[in-house]
Amino acid sequence: MKKRGQGMATIMFGFGYGEGFPDHSIVSIEFEDESLLIRTAAADVGQGVLTVITQIAAEILKIDPDLIKISQGDTHLTKNSGSTSATRQTFFTGNAVKQAAEELLGKIYHYASLEFRSNHPELIVKDGHIFRHDDPENKLSYWQLAEIVSQKGEELKSEASFFPATDAPDAATGQADNVYVAYTFMTQKVEVEVDTVTGEVEVIEVNTAMDLGKAINPRNVEGQIEGGTVQGIGMALMEDQVIQNGITLNPDLTGYLVPTAMDSPHFKTSLIENEDADGPFGAKGVGEPSMIAAAPAVANAIHDAIGVRFYELPITPDKIKKALKDKIF
Repeated sequence: MKKRGQGMATIMFGFGYGEGFPDHSIVSIEFEDESLLIRTAAADVGQGVLTVITQIAAEILKIDPDLIKISQGDTHLTKNSGSTSATRQTFFTGNAVKQAAEELLGKIYHYASLEFRSNHPELIVKDGHIFRHDDPENKLSYWQLAEIVSQKGEELKSEASFFPATDAPDAATGQADNVYVAYTFMTQKVEVEVDTVTGEVEVIEVNTAMDLGKAINPRNVEGQIEGGTVQGIGMALMEDQVIQNGITLNPDLTGYLVPTAMDSPHFKTSLIENEDADGPFGAKGVGEPSMIAAAPAVANAIHDAIGVRFYELPITPDKIKKALKDKIF
């Protein structure tokens, strides 16, 4: 017999190192040939941070994203951007890029005002060019302006460091005014189907609502949520490292099961853009929060389906069959 149940879980996640630890990211931006070069040590491990920082720079400088190149992770050419952990890169490196792009934009206006013999309010930037409002055909590309500036012995480039402060928690109470830079909130409702004969659990559908400040790239965010949720489902139902006498008995994917595409449910996702953070355009981190609610939501859904509460993960078919047998007898 197959029984269905629904479960819900809500989480909050403080991102960045937090707790008074120093945490920063440094980025530089310059014009090179016919491209805009961003130098950053931020590691993109699939979460899409390079796409995000490209979008941020393109938005501020009003330039085609295809003209933006990134010099990534070269210790000779890039400065510290911190680790790709703690759900921090969009917030920290995104802010550093935003600040560097704004500084560069200010320099563009300054040097262009000298060339056009004009004041800043009379100038406009569009599609990688700057011109006067009253004479849009007389324009300079950013690269032309960079060459003019170079001939003066100066540089049209910028660098910015984003370095927010957090507070160490009080040793006695664990409290502080600003433990983390911001918090991401998420609620998930999960529907499962439990086979009471085999003990197998199928996750049918996951509904997610995440307060993420601002979705700079909504498709990226949805991918993060779906990928993280599937990892959480793996933790809930199958991932189990078996250790005996200090030796891992299932050291490969033959014995250590992880979810596949066949185990992925149908997703419905709502992105709540409540811009209450200091991230770029109000953005918050979404990586790790996306995997936290899934396991408790699945456990609650299983309880709703068969009336048995589990307190240890993973909730395997053997555990379900035994629990149902104990419940009956």
